[in-house]
Amino acid sequence: MKGMFEPEDKTPEEKLAIAKIQVMMEDAFGLFSSISGSLTANQKKNMMEVARSWFDTSDCVLWCDMAGTTHDRVKKLLGVLTERYDSNSITKDELRLGIRRLEKKI
Repeated sequence: MKGMFEPEDKTPEEKLAIAKIQVMMEDAFGLFSSISGSLTANQKKNMMEVARSWFDTSDCVLWCDMAGTTHDRVKKLLGVLTERYDSNSITKDELRLGIRRLEKKI
């Protein structure tokens, strides 16, 4: 039984939607998984721009809704991570960890 302030467990559909948002966040910061070694600098930059602009689309709004959160909440989290990473308040590893723990923030 969940306590009053414990978050509800996410459904499989919500977990899938959160995973999509996580992948797009990782791509926005250039944290590509297996393909990064084969990308040129221009390709990497382009993929990062595409991923970052995805957060301003209706597609992102749909995935946020499916994840059980709001588009504004996801954009705010992205903004906070961007600000902290750009100011060197967090390392790349801490950024990656923060994105992987996104489910706890949504």
